[in-house]
Amino acid sequence: MNEIQSPTYLVYGTGAIGSVLGGFLHKIGRDVTLAGRGAHFRAVQQEGLGIRGIWGEHLVPKEEIRTLPDPKSEAGRFSTILLAVKSKDTLDAAREAAPLLSEDGIMVSIQNGLGNWETIARFVGEGRTVGARVIFGAEIPRSGLAKVTVNADDVLLGEPFCPVNRQLLQSLEEDLRLSGIPARVVTREEIWSALWGKVLYNCSLNPLGAILEVPYGRLGENEETRMIIRGVIEEIFQVCRALDVTLPHKDAEEYYHFLLEKQLPPTSDHRASMLQDILAGRRTEIEALNGAISRLGRESGISTPCNDLLSHLIRFKEKRGRAHPSMR
Repeated sequence: MNEIQSPTYLVYGTGAIGSVLGGFLHKIGRDVTLAGRGAHFRAVQQEGLGIRGIWGEHLVPKEEIRTLPDPKSEAGRFSTILLAVKSKDTLDAAREAAPLLSEDGIMVSIQNGLGNWETIARFVGEGRTVGARVIFGAEIPRSGLAKVTVNADDVLLGEPFCPVNRQLLQSLEEDLRLSGIPARVVTREEIWSALWGKVLYNCSLNPLGAILEVPYGRLGENEETRMIIRGVIEEIFQVCRALDVTLPHKDAEEYYHFLLEKQLPPTSDHRASMLQDILAGRRTEIEALNGAISRLGRESGISTPCNDLLSHLIRFKEKRGRAHPSMR
């Protein structure tokens, strides 16, 4: 990439997280295009994008918003694509967005769960794939508005497979920090460890919060739910040992206490994204989280009853929500 050129950003997937990232990058004058669908995206196009929450209030007027309504249209190429779709949509989104990426550009997975980085690399190559660990929470209280609800740590950026365009990676880090979103570039080992750390967090709380329909804080308040959380964590550590995966905690017991004492308090009022998906009649990310742990457990000969049960219950709620829209 020519050194005098500034990054051109495409946020592919303008949900809650994508809206916050795109809005904040626009706030500091960066060249940002948004791609999305649904009622929220249409409201952004017609009325502008509002952002509020713990990082302040911001408004991107509709006349300043550049959108890509049709991903298959001829829209030029972008140096940095932030792929912010749900894991269930990664395959289609990566395939559609790949032709829009410049030859020396980077595609950044702004996603939860396992398997996303490998899927992106299938379409753009390992040398253009960047992994991210995003652990701030956001929601769409109404179409056209994104709300930042919580931030547990910096956004981490890293090269999961091999070196990428370092200038673009560092520019993304600097732009996020300048916009007000804490971010830093980490090593290959650190980004993989961070991914699995986020998997631990999500698998422990997301499906259970969705099934019981309570905020995360309630899950740590009684013995019954704590027992389930502990079982989920212990199974993930067993699977990781079998796969020789390095986790950011020495054992299940250490992480269990870290979750309850450090991670839960600042996110106690947060509601599970899986519940939001179910209530909206959408598929959840269960297959990239607890479902993936179950699959990896079977492949490694390890029993994962807690993760299996949560996966089955979420699948039931998904089907029930789609079959009975009035019950949402």
